[in-house]
Amino acid sequence: MRAAQLSDMASIASLLTAVFAHDGIPIVQTVEELTEEFAGPCCVFANDVMVVECSSAIVGVVYTYFLPSESKEERCYIFGGVLPEFRRRGIGEMLTKWAVEHGESLLLSTGRALPKYLRANVSQQNESAALLFAKFGMKAVRFEEDMIRELTNLPPLNVSPTYGVINWDPARNEEARSVKNFAFQDHWGSTPNSSEVWLQLVNGSTARLEHSFFAVNQQQEIVGLLLTHRYESDDELLKKRIGWIDKLATLAEYRNQSIAKNLIAHALHSYAQSGFTHAALNVDTENPTGAYGLYASLEFERYQGKVTFERRVDPVPSA
Repeated sequence: MRAAQLSDMASIASLLTAVFAHDGIPIVQTVEELTEEFAGPCCVFANDVMVVECSSAIVGVVYTYFLPSESKEERCYIFGGVLPEFRRRGIGEMLTKWAVEHGESLLLSTGRALPKYLRANVSQQNESAALLFAKFGMKAVRFEEDMIRELTNLPPLNVSPTYGVINWDPARNEEARSVKNFAFQDHWGSTPNSSEVWLQLVNGSTARLEHSFFAVNQQQEIVGLLLTHRYESDDELLKKRIGWIDKLATLAEYRNQSIAKNLIAHALHSYAQSGFTHAALNVDTENPTGAYGLYASLEFERYQGKVTFERRVDPVPSA
């Protein structure tokens, strides 16, 4: 086991693609996406990525994704995998042990007396991961669903007297970040995005602002938003061209006005006009806003499931 090097990037991407395929997750991991993810601030390549090498080939990888916060909670996620033919040799346990210890040190480094959590998201089909995480005191605490629909029989674009839907304006990225942070205050497992993290989300290689939208009130203030991402590298594997609704947010005081529904309708029409075949999104099955019911009413159906494993890390008592 050793720290990853820049020359490992292609091997790590190839390994993760093979791991996803074996675990029933149809994703092609690209070097470009990994490079962006490892550019910081949440994952610093030189410090937060570890690999296992066997006969000069990388057979396992793990990395941490640290989300410090000054409110609510602090989180550190663990990602990675081991090639199927090298499993059951203790490699996954060795990598997870490093990631858990490293993640705990990152969480404790802030010195803040907030709840702190190590978390990992995996396919619901991945029973071996559940057994591995259990060895490190991590328990299944939350379930998510990826939902998908074909771009046929599209919902109408409704006009409201109290708000309008406009194209995403990059000049208003900071205002959009503030809206997302306020809208997600009551969402489980969410803390405010920093400006740097938000810019990674909206300016990254997979962001598609031409298929993203704002809902604005009569004063032209943003009260809701929808951010789209596209992963063209997955198209051949999936035999689909999917537009992913990555962020969907409505300020609490503007809910129950069909803003989210109308934002989705605009996105679906935009996707269809660009030749996409499907739209997809991720939903927490216990979301308090009734999001699951909304998506089902818009003909989204279950695509694949994920489970979040968690271990609480207690802050160090102050002297």
